[in-house]
Amino acid sequence: MGASRSCGDPSVDGEIGLAALSPRSWAEVLARVRRLRPLVYTITSFVSASFQADGTLAAGGSPVMSRCPREAAELAASADSLVINTGTPDGSALLAMKRAMKAGKNIVFDSVGYGATTFRTAAVDMLLSAVSPSVIKGNYGEIRLLAGEPGEVRGVDSGSESAPPVPAMRALAGRTGALICATGPVDVLADETSALFFPGGSPLMAKISGGGCLLGSLMGVLISRGPAPAAASAAIVMLRLAAERAEERAMGPGSFRAALLDELASLSPEDLMSQGRRLCAPPEGGSGA
Repeated sequence: MGASRSCGDPSVDGEIGLAALSPRSWAEVLARVRRLRPLVYTITSFVSASFQADGTLAAGGSPVMSRCPREAAELAASADSLVINTGTPDGSALLAMKRAMKAGKNIVFDSVGYGATTFRTAAVDMLLSAVSPSVIKGNYGEIRLLAGEPGEVRGVDSGSESAPPVPAMRALAGRTGALICATGPVDVLADETSALFFPGGSPLMAKISGGGCLLGSLMGVLISRGPAPAAASAAIVMLRLAAERAEERAMGPGSFRAALLDELASLSPEDLMSQGRRLCAPPEGGSGA
């Protein structure tokens, strides 16, 4: 885990902004989502599409899933948020993503497999050069490579065991104008000036496909009804808390997957109010986890 870090520190308590988040901000955005049921348009991997749609519903959103370029701009314009996931890219899906990103708002961009192949790397670079998303997420290896740091991606999994350096993530946020999320044993969230670490969760998350994709969908639901820092961090906390609860009654990966959706659906704003311990300052020196 590296150097020690302070968690649940009152110095990071507040209402808005990454450096001033609080459990109350998470509770408020979840309450708004459950009341208003935002429409979330998702262009994603055919491997995880069903899981993401179920997760969108569990969090309180209404999913629409389509990789068709002919309707992408229209769907994006009508949706409250847009989730882009490059897990299974092809020419048709990439065209749909490009059109949707130009027409959409509150965009969560999941750079799945960035660095795995020349084709996928160029495709992600092309999409990010055209539009600045609200959030760019990826695993440790993907975000390391996007930030210009040494990193490794094997297929769609990270080959990098350590989180990207905080200064590199902050620089990437500055270049893209997006909030940056690096997922791994400890999730890291960074803007241009600050970063937070989020511990917890379950080792069973690594035993199911689409767990990281599911986080992108949760972000897509919440970002439609709150500032990006509050929405993205609330999604991280929700998934880690639900995973811990699901593990307690799971017999293995299959039952864990079903229990995870159940626990997400049962989470309340009051549950999030008790999760301030998950707000952790970066370790001294600003290095990764």
